[in-house]
This record gives sequence, C-alpha cells and structure tokens, in this order.
Amino acid sequence: MQTFGFDDNKKMNNTIVTIGKFDGIHKGHEKLLEILKQNANGRQKVVLTFEAAPSVFLKEEESKTIVTEQEKKLLLEELGVDVYIKMPLTKEFLAMSPEEFIEKVLKEKLGATTIVCGTDFHFGSKAAGDVKFLEEHQKQFEYSLIVVEKEQYNHRDISSSVIRELIARGEMLEVNRLLDHPYRIIGRVQEGKQLGRTIDIPTANLIPEKTKLLPPNGVYRTEVVVEGIRYHGISNVGVNPTVENGKQIKVETHIIDFKEYIYHEVVEVQFFGFIRPERKFENLEELQKQIQEDIKACQKLQK
Repeated sequence: MQTFGFDDNKKMNNTIVTIGKFDGIHKGHEKLLEILKQNANGRQKVVLTFEAAPSVFLKEEESKTIVTEQEKKLLLEELGVDVYIKMPLTKEFLAMSPEEFIEKVLKEKLGATTIVCGTDFHFGSKAAGDVKFLEEHQKQFEYSLIVVEKEQYNHRDISSSVIRELIARGEMLEVNRLLDHPYRIIGRVQEGKQLGRTIDIPTANLIPEKTKLLPPNGVYRTEVVVEGIRYHGISNVGVNPTVENGKQIKVETHIIDFKEYIYHEVVEVQFFGFIRPERKFENLEELQKQIQEDIKACQKLQK
C-alpha cells in the first residue's frame, strides 16, 4: 500500500475513492471497503482519511482513537487498499465549499472517477456537502457515486462512537464483534524492572500511544502475536500499583508458555475478555498467587 500526505507533490488519475476518519476499521467500514474493491475494475483504490475528526479539531480537544495511525494503516492494507492519504486538518481546508472540495480534492488531486461513501457522509464548510449534493454534481464533475447503507448489529447502526462506549466499559468481546477483528495494541517491548522474572511470571511491557483509547485498568485475556506467531497471554492495563508509584499507563503481558527474550521487538496484543479490575497487593507473593489464578481463569475462557 502506498502512503503519502495530501500536500505531497503527487496527483492521481482514474481512481475509486472513499473518505473518512475510519476509526477502528469496524464492520461498517469493512462493508464500505468491500464495495470499493468490488467496483475498482483495475483502478487504484484510494482512502482519504483525517488526522482527527473535524468536530474534534474545531473544539481543539484531545482525541482518543480506537486505532492508532500504525494500526489503521495495517488494517487498511490487509483489506486491499492501494493508496492511503492523510489529510491534515487546517482551517483553510475546513473552509472549502463543497464545490471546491470536489474540484480541488476529489478531482484535481485524487483523480476520482468513482466516489464511495456512507449515507451520512458530509464534507465542505460547515458540513454543507452531503450525499444529495454529490448525486446532483455527478455530471458536472464527471464521476459516479456509490452510496453504501450502514451496517447494523442487533438493530443498531455500527459506529465508532458505539464501539468507544464499549471499550470504556471493558466489554471487549462485544467490541470485537462490532470491529470484526480483535481490538489490539501494537508496540515495542520496553525494558522494565524485570520483577516478573523474580516470581517466574515474566512480562512483555508496552507503553500505548497517548492517543490510544484504552479499556479500563484491569486484567484481560489476550493473544499476543510475536514475529507472526500467536500465543495465549494475560495482560494488565494500568499502573501496576503493587510495585510502581507513577501514573504511566502500561500494558504488561505475560505470554503463557513463552520463555524467549523479546525486548525492543514489536508485538501485537489482542484483547478478548475482561478478568478483573487492577488492584494493589501487599507483596509480590500475593501478586504471584493472584496472577496464577488469573492464568487459570484465562485458560477456562480459551476452552
């Protein structure tokens, strides 16, 4: 998959394009991308995405996302996207009229001959452009339009906002159903105090990106992908109050039946179920005993 910024000196011709934040790459996004692929007919399949949702940018709020930039690229490539373009949100861009957006972005820059979007897609200054506007301007700007109905689950539209609510409650199995893939955290294994090895429960420690939306602090059943191989694991999200005094959120994962040193390696931790809240123990012996119980709980859930 090619990746470049919108301001790069590159123009395309005869492409099929879809646009959006694509936070999570959930089942609704997958439906949109499948339509993109089905209608490509040899054309480059282009995703134009944003650094943040326009509403968040305008309010100048910190944005927490279901997927990081790295995770988003990985998932889009797996789903067959050819070109990934990130649009930095600026006041100038947000001030574009709908006509300017079609002419300067979709046509001149991206060379779109087909646009694929959802029923609630809006664009241009004050979100004045919508599906009806795109339908009315097809002949003028020489493109065809494919509008994709929203995907539903339990009679409710699947959306990133719904998934964010589920993550905030730690309902990871439900999150994964709506995503159609496991919620994951990808990162490089950090060197810690190595206290886990002293109680024969070594951990691979990741520090999530600041923008990553995390589930509540606690212990989760996980699977860990190391160099393409999948292992069962148990992960603690939190500050590890038994041995730490700081506020740095970490994801500490014990990879079951795994003895190799993987410091500085990039691993992927996938979440499948909540075990218990994070808590402080009186000593390492109590912590060791509880982790052994947690491992047994995880192994029951795997069956």
